[in-house]
Order: sequence, then structure tokens, then C-alpha cells
Amino acid sequence: MNTSDTSTNQHSDAVEKLLRKAPPRPAPPAEVERDVRAAVRAEWQTVSNRSRRWRTGRNVAIAATIFLAVLVALTSLRQVHVPAVEVAQLEQSFGTLRLHGGDTGDAADEDMSIFLVGQVLQTGNNSAAGLTWHGGGSLRVDAQTRIEFVATNEVLLHSGRVYFDSNGAESWSDFAVRTRHGVVSHVGTQFMTATGADQLVVSVREGEVRIGEATFAQTVYDGQRAEFVGDRRPLITNTSGIDAEWAWVESVAPKISVDGMSAHDFLQWVGRETGYEVEYANAAVDQLARGTELYGAVNKDPRTELRLRMSTMDLDAQFDTEGARILVSD
Repeated sequence: MNTSDTSTNQHSDAVEKLLRKAPPRPAPPAEVERDVRAAVRAEWQTVSNRSRRWRTGRNVAIAATIFLAVLVALTSLRQVHVPAVEVAQLEQSFGTLRLHGGDTGDAADEDMSIFLVGQVLQTGNNSAAGLTWHGGGSLRVDAQTRIEFVATNEVLLHSGRVYFDSNGAESWSDFAVRTRHGVVSHVGTQFMTATGADQLVVSVREGEVRIGEATFAQTVYDGQRAEFVGDRRPLITNTSGIDAEWAWVESVAPKISVDGMSAHDFLQWVGRETGYEVEYANAAVDQLARGTELYGAVNKDPRTELRLRMSTMDLDAQFDTEGARILVSD
């Protein structure tokens, strides 16, 4: 190999190293990127062969110019060919919400209806949002929370608190909440994740979750609360699922249609949303609930809706906090 070929190859390698420094972005079609890169190398070889006696500084300048040109071209191509990926829809909310990132810029709550991969949702004081996760499941975001939608099955919780209910959908068994302290993934469950500068708290109402990529891996089961602080082993305590920390979840419960639904099924929905078990006074009350048909839609929180519905039928329902039961009688 002669000196010219060696020099050309060295310069080509230098350009390749520069190209690899380009920040990772969604890629354009492979054949388009291949053609662009080939054109850049060809141009570099032409310049190199024409002016081998130029000083190294000028070669570096040329390399930088070509690198910038190809970076602009590839970035433009990547932006054009990246489809928006929807991950959730806004079910209901109150207070101030801000949406950042993606192609939307910043948007107030009245402007947002869907959420895309790459966007960040920020809730204000005395705020909360209930989202329908694509394909099923309910994701709820508490006040003063910053959450980023990073994939179709994962969110990044920067700060604050979220709640996820898979509604028994097996397709979302791989859903995960990533935090700076570890990754919280679940197996068909209802769980809440809260994180701060030096703390991660995971509470499970139903099912189980696994915390990985943390100093101490941990599985948390229904009725348990795991608190991670710094590098210490997690503190495991009990949670009834109806403690004060769960109260906000009900305020953004999903709206449902009850047309044709039995009072029994409606009571089961209320129980799931509040964390209470439904208990009938006797078999006759059970049968009455199963035979009573409801109409309309749920527009209020579960407890308020239950009180309003019970006032229109021959049933009564009371919350027993000590027993975590909804006692239904006639």
C-alpha cells in the first residue's frame, strides 16, 4: 500500500470516528443513511487526494466541515422519518398540568389529550391526572410529579408519585416505572411508586412488583410497602391499601359506563378502586344486587358515585374502615 492510500484510509477512519460521535436519534431508513455516509467518504477521499500537502489543521477543519454537513443531513432525515408513538390518553384531571417535549412544545391542560414517547408531564400543586394506558391499564399521576414517557411499556418517574392498575391485563405484565433508585416492574397488579432525591417507596395493593437495578433487589407483595433510603436495605412494612396515601388515587379514577351493569359489578368496581372488599349482609342482598341493573355513566369519584347510586335503589352500602369492607345491606 502506498503513502497516499494509507493517508486516505487514516482520514476516512477519522471521519468515521467523528460520525460515531453524533448523538443517538431514531434512525432514517438504512439505505438512505448508507448512501449519505458513502457520499461523505467519497468527498473526503477526493479532497484528500487533491491536497495531501495541506497542513494537518486544514485537514481537521475540512473533516469538521464534512462532519457538520453529514450530521445536519442525517438529523434532518431522522426527524422526517420518526413517527409519533402514542402511549396514553388523558382520561380526566384537575389542577395545573404541563406537557413538555416531543413536537408539541409546552401545552396547558386544555390542549392535551394524548401522550407520546419522549414527552414529559408535570403536575402542579393540588393537581392530579388519570391516564388510560394504550391497550389497557390505568396510570395516575399525583400532584407535584414529573414523569417522562420513555417507551410503550415504561415511564421514567423523575419525582413525585404515580399509581398503575393493569386491570388484570396480562399484556402489560412488562410495564415498568423507572426511577433513579431502581426499576419497579409488576405482575398484573395495583401499585404505587413515589420517589425523591434519596428515597423510593413502593406500595402494593394487589399482586406483586419487583424492584431491580437497585442496591438491593426486592419483591414486594400485596399488602406490603417497601421504602428504600440511600444504600440501606429496604424497610418492609404493611399497608392496608386504604391508608391516607392512597386517597388521591380515587380522585382520578377512570370514567366508566354502567349501562346494563349490575349493581353487584358496580360495587366490585368501587371496591377495586378504593381498596375495600365487598361484603353482603346475606344471600338475599347478594341476589338483589346481582339482579339490579344500572344505567348511565360514572362521572364522579367512586365513593361519591356509590352514595348517589345507592340512593336510587333498595340497597345501602357503608364503608367499614377497620375491616376494609364495603358492607351492603337492604
